[in-house]
Amino acid sequence: MTKLRSVAAVLAASSTIATVHGFAPPSTIGVSSVQNISPQHVAAARSTFSSTTRALTSLLAEKKKEGLDRKVSNKLLTETIAPFRGLRLFLYASFASGAFVGGLITASGVAAALSGVREDLDLNAEYLNMAIDFGAVAVFGILAKFDLDGNAKLTAAVEEKVERTKAQKKVRASMREREEQFRELNINVRVTEDGGMKMAPVGVMQENAKQHVILVAGPGRAIRDALRGAQLNKVNFAMTNILVVPYETGIDATERAAKPDGGGFGDARPSYETQPYVAEPVGDGWEEFIAAEMDTAADQAGEKVQDEGIALVIANDGKVLRRGVGKVPWRQMVDELEEAVTGEKKEGSVPMLLDFME
Repeated sequence: MTKLRSVAAVLAASSTIATVHGFAPPSTIGVSSVQNISPQHVAAARSTFSSTTRALTSLLAEKKKEGLDRKVSNKLLTETIAPFRGLRLFLYASFASGAFVGGLITASGVAAALSGVREDLDLNAEYLNMAIDFGAVAVFGILAKFDLDGNAKLTAAVEEKVERTKAQKKVRASMREREEQFRELNINVRVTEDGGMKMAPVGVMQENAKQHVILVAGPGRAIRDALRGAQLNKVNFAMTNILVVPYETGIDATERAAKPDGGGFGDARPSYETQPYVAEPVGDGWEEFIAAEMDTAADQAGEKVQDEGIALVIANDGKVLRRGVGKVPWRQMVDELEEAVTGEKKEGSVPMLLDFME
């Protein structure tokens, strides 16, 4: 704003000088001075004027880009929600002022009657009129107070909603960033019937193998329940190219690496953990990614997510379709992915109600 004022002052001074010279009487000295102006001086003047104009245009563009002040925009939004509040307050003030003036006039008449100056007034009628006038002032004042209190509450609600909207935009932006980060994470995929594994980035599996991903994260109990439920829908997973990626929270990298792989004697793993559609998260980045998702879920659904876990449905184009908390509704998730791929809503599908963020 200071720069804008400085540029405006320079332009104003230049205009003033030009005006003064324009109305000044001609002189031989002035004529000779004009005749002695070189092309270099003209070019320098043009360059200075052009740079000043560009600076002013840039500042105006920045000011326009910033938009309205936050308080002004909130006030406009409040007036949009309650457009007649200002008119009501004006009418309250007008009527109260008229009643107050009328009450003062009536009070002066009563004072004159009580002092004996006027004997033609009915004091009972004057008392009634004065009570009506000042009573109207009190009523309009109370109505204005109610309206002002309502305006204060509405303003606070608008400001809270605006701040919540800004926070949600930041959350969505961070979610979009995590979608890109998710594509770079590595998973071990079963490629042979005897359980042979091959590591690949999630993005490669999505692009080349057209695999959708359902990520389940939570404590061990939540992961076991989710994988048992997934085992009942494994046919649907095979038909729709779905990979289930379980991530158990509450354990460190050492405990995660010490889990049996099912290849040795006495270290057999449950069948629901070794299904072809189950991929294992490996490598760096998973802990930070899951922690960020859990924090976002906790902000939306409370601390229960630490015990119940979360589930993410990610299509093969990298877009996160759903984020859910609690027990995983596998059937609904499969239907959601089919609808995303085909663009048609499946008959008999049940809408997911466990979303904490679209």
